[in-house]
Formats: sequence, structure tokens, C-alpha cells
Amino acid sequence: GGIVKLWQRRVLGIMTIGGGAIGITGVFTILAQRSNPIEWLFCAGFAALYSWGMWCGVKLLEQAPGAEKSNLKFWLIQIPAFSSPVLGYFLSSGFHLTFLLQTSPLDLRVNFLLGSVFNYSLMQQHVPVSLCINAFAAAVAWSLWRRLPTDDSPKPSPLHDKSFD
Repeated sequence: GGIVKLWQRRVLGIMTIGGGAIGITGVFTILAQRSNPIEWLFCAGFAALYSWGMWCGVKLLEQAPGAEKSNLKFWLIQIPAFSSPVLGYFLSSGFHLTFLLQTSPLDLRVNFLLGSVFNYSLMQQHVPVSLCINAFAAAVAWSLWRRLPTDDSPKPSPLHDKSFD
């Protein structure tokens, strides 16, 4: 049942739960090494995102109403990543395939990883400006988005079979 096929639901649910658990483990590992309260806030934010991801994965496995929509939001926040001397952000849960463009020095990189990664920076003058797209998260989000019902979609009529049109 549900909008997403059973095998897709299972794979995505398990990946989301497992990725969140790995991410939270990484957060606590980093947190144990930090003493700055601002860094604790960043880590708490990433722990909250990973926890939310685990909750989304459980909802997907249980075929809860709205599970696809909450998972779509979770995967959307994993698509962009960026860095600059002012602020940086990267989050992936379970797997990522990223394409990164760095401006100075000019560099183009492709990276992938099975696992979870988060990164942040704040007021780090040595950090180069870069933009990154997580193609895997974009593909998952697109797959979930195209399966969402639309509010204006026509309701199926039991008396009319469109396959004969």
C-alpha cells in the first residue's frame, strides 16, 4: 500500500533511519571534542535534523499518513551545501553523491560516501567559497515529490476508466 512502492519504502526508510543514527553518533563524537557553546548549538541543530530524519524514516516504514511529504522535506534539506568565509553548511544522511564547484582556487569535484556527514563553519576566513549539490538527495526528493498527490488532482471515478480514452 501507499504511494511509494514497498521495496522503495523499505530501502529509503532503513537508509533514513540508519543515516540519522550514524549522523547522531558523529554529532556526539564532535560535541565531545568541542568547548565552544556556539559549536554546541550547531551540533544540537544537526542532532535535531538527524533525529527528525530517523522519525521520518520510521513514519515511512510504518506507512503513516504524510510520510512521503515529511521525507521529501528531509531530503530537500540535504540537496544544497555551501561554504564561505562567513558561513558553511553540509548535511547528508545515509549516502551522498555531490558535485562541488569551488571559486578560489577554481575547482570542480565529485564526491560520494555511504554514511552520514555534516559540516558547518562560521566566520572562518580560510574557508573558500563553494557551492555543492547532492545529486543523490535531489534524486530521492524528486522521486518522492512526483509521487505526492496534488490537491487539484481529479478524484478517480469508479464509473469511468481512463484506459479506454
